[in-house]
Amino acid sequence: MPLDDEIKRGSPLTQEAAEWIVILTSGDATTDDVQRLQAWRGISPSHEQAFVDAARLWKTMGPALTRNHSRGMGLSRRAFIGGGAIAASGVGTAVVGSFLGITPSYSALAADFATARGEQKTVMLADGSTVEMDGGSSLSWDFTSYTRALTLSDGAAVFHVVPDSQRQFRLSAESGITTAYAANFAIGRGSDEVSVECLEGQIEVECRGKMFLKSGQSVRYFDTGLGEINQDEPQNMAAWRRGLLVFRDKPLSSVVMDINRHRRGTVVIASSTLGQRRVSGVFHLSRPNEIIAQLEATLNVSATRLPAGIVILR
Repeated sequence: MPLDDEIKRGSPLTQEAAEWIVILTSGDATTDDVQRLQAWRGISPSHEQAFVDAARLWKTMGPALTRNHSRGMGLSRRAFIGGGAIAASGVGTAVVGSFLGITPSYSALAADFATARGEQKTVMLADGSTVEMDGGSSLSWDFTSYTRALTLSDGAAVFHVVPDSQRQFRLSAESGITTAYAANFAIGRGSDEVSVECLEGQIEVECRGKMFLKSGQSVRYFDTGLGEINQDEPQNMAAWRRGLLVFRDKPLSSVVMDINRHRRGTVVIASSTLGQRRVSGVFHLSRPNEIIAQLEATLNVSATRLPAGIVILR
């Protein structure tokens, strides 16, 4: 049975469950919403089952939504709730699918290279440079006879730049640019910051100012400018290549971004204040759910686990 028919023929309880799914995936879910949903699910076993069924249906619709989008079929959330369809046009398709880790985000679809959640791969650029890409990353490039320009739209990557004295290698990420002629360096995007690590050689980092990094040095920059230079052993940098996530005084919002790049479903922070809590620690990428449990213990937060891999921290 087609997905829209399956919803259309559902009971009023099914319609209500669909409305809750739309709230959860809107990006505006609040702590009050979570509490109201928990109360709604606890009314009866039928309510709980309706929610589980709606979440399962939502999670499995990724391929159908992708096909519809490729045919130019604009669909609305109201139609999902009412029975006509499921996502909010082409934009809704990408948002909902990428929210659950089912379909690529728009930045991934528009990129020259992209990795799925939990995927890591190495790609070769036209000049012979190579890029190690972490999960959930998107990279675009534009090489000319005068310059080598790239943009990291999502995620993290390590760049091994081949020498070219005639063309700079310029990597844009958020509000900053990292430049090299021949070097190895790592870039990682957070919720409100970008980290830059120099593994070998020398690079220039620009964001409302400039600085040079040598091997073993790193810096974080923000919309407001550059932070302080830190020193570490190059082999400790870009720890995701060794199956680790290493956080040193990072906001929870950035930690959650990294977690979401390595697991299906999504982790949601219920408030911006909670997202600014600081996190330090070393975690294993192969056990992302253990990371959530450790955050509960160390930050004294509660995690509400919902179907389709959705976890709400509050």
